Amino acid sequence: MQLEDMNPAGGEAGVVEAARAIRPYLADLIGPRAAADLDRQLADALDDQRDMPGQVRQLRDLLDTRDTTRWFLTEVLADSPDFRPPYEQTRYQRTPRGADPIGNPGAIRADRYACPHGDYVWYRPDVATPVPACPTHHVALDRS
Repeated sequence: MQLEDMNPAGGEAGVVEAARAIRPYLADLIGPRAAADLDRQLADALDDQRDMPGQVRQLRDLLDTRDTTRWFLTEVLADSPDFRPPYEQTRYQRTPRGADPIGNPGAIRADRYACPHGDYVWYRPDVATPVPACPTHHVALDRS
């Protein structure tokens, strides 16, 4: 079964968002050496926006090469229309991030930060964690 068959609503936007969002997690998912190579390939593919269908195909192929990255892509696509990393989805959080004023656990979402060039997304785990720069462009990430 192809990923398109599992979630046709994910489409191109979901694949691109998964490729942006997986980059901070690559070392944990596939190890530091393999992560550096895949991160470079993803950054190059995300930077090349001349042919959107071709870009999406390339990103999907890159993310489909390993079980862990394929799982990440599948989980991001399943989170349509938000397309959050699995670790930012309520069903994967072991403890709620907080409570809304009524007391509903997990109502507070992590802040999302993105590279202004569009190739990197990072979710801030807590307010004490400093926001990193984009590893590709070495510029500050914008809260989005």
